[in-house]
Amino acid sequence: MQLVADGGYLLTGLAIHAVTHPLQVPLWIDLTSVVVAALAGAFVAVEERFDPVGVILLAVIMGLGGGIIRDLLLGLRPVAVTNHFYLPTVTVAALAGYVSASLLRRFGRPFAVLDAMATGLFTVVGVEKALLYELPDVSAIFIGVAAGVGGGLFVDLLAGRPVGIVHRGPWNATAALAGAVCYAVLAELDAPSGFRQAFAFAMVVAMRLASLHWGLQTPLPDDLVRKLTPGRQQGGGDDAPQDTAGDTPA
Repeated sequence: MQLVADGGYLLTGLAIHAVTHPLQVPLWIDLTSVVVAALAGAFVAVEERFDPVGVILLAVIMGLGGGIIRDLLLGLRPVAVTNHFYLPTVTVAALAGYVSASLLRRFGRPFAVLDAMATGLFTVVGVEKALLYELPDVSAIFIGVAAGVGGGLFVDLLAGRPVGIVHRGPWNATAALAGAVCYAVLAELDAPSGFRQAFAFAMVVAMRLASLHWGLQTPLPDDLVRKLTPGRQQGGGDDAPQDTAGDTPA
């Protein structure tokens, strides 16, 4: 009986450990995502002329928002508030972004690069963590995209900017979706973890930056209609209005 009791205590302890220490991707990858996203949020706040408190707020939301969305969708307590590394890390990143924003702005468009990197990192981490919990591929892709664009959505709302993922513009959610699908496919093919992480991340960043560089935008519904029905141009289709001027009496 004592052996059975000890075994029961052991199983109970393991169950508690599994709840309080769930499966997760390597900590350094998740913290890298947080730092890059926090810097991107700090740049948004500086461009919108927020005060230091506003800079820290937007950086924290951008840095932790995607991970919180990911963990909530997975039914977990957000690691951002259960792990003592996240809040100090995102605060330091916010202050660094605030101090160096005016300096880095002189050397190009740091926000575009940081935003693309943050989207890529959160997308990859979201898909990988969902697959670690053995979710279906479609669910993992959804969680990856939600994590990739979630922080930016909250920042746009707080900064009073148009929400990028619901307006026509450069590829953002589209790039995250492509990267998430790529990661899930490579995982099904049993590709090495490091390879699929790097490949999916590179795809998201490349698509995002390419859309900004060449002005590529998500299509509108009428754009798709025109592409699907190229013969119906203005004045040339069956539905075009007919000229009845000759039938009108003088």
